[in-house]
Amino acid sequence: MADNSVSFRMTNKQNCFKCFQPKVEEFGAAHDLPTKAIFHLTLSLDELVTNIISYGYADYDEHPIDVTISLSDDVITIRIEDDSEPFNIFEAPEPTFDVPLEDRESLGGMGIHLVKNMVDEIDYKREDGKNILLLKKKICEKCCPADG
Repeated sequence: MADNSVSFRMTNKQNCFKCFQPKVEEFGAAHDLPTKAIFHLTLSLDELVTNIISYGYADYDEHPIDVTISLSDDVITIRIEDDSEPFNIFEAPEPTFDVPLEDRESLGGMGIHLVKNMVDEIDYKREDGKNILLLKKKICEKCCPADG
């Protein structure tokens, strides 16, 4: 039986997608997770870590970003912990879909919007100078049909 969790550390100076994508795929394969669920996890991590790196640090120092992915029953939990500027995902403005792309003041917010729509539950807290984000996704036949 495979471990029910995997943890890894990356930094804001690495090509993070190359760091975590194989780990997510290995975890998914070890637990026979549907391809769609693995894709959602990878895309969510990519969006969130990219935002942390792009907008979270006022200096040019190297900072750790810790990720844990765990599976309990039929729920996948992703925990992301970083020491970037405080960012509460619930306070991120929603993108405007009713305005043509060329007329939008900002194109931002789409990644956060995607993440919010790919997971079932999100929890955020700021503790000891760190952002701690928990994402939960339920794996079920209706949500992520078996690969065919």
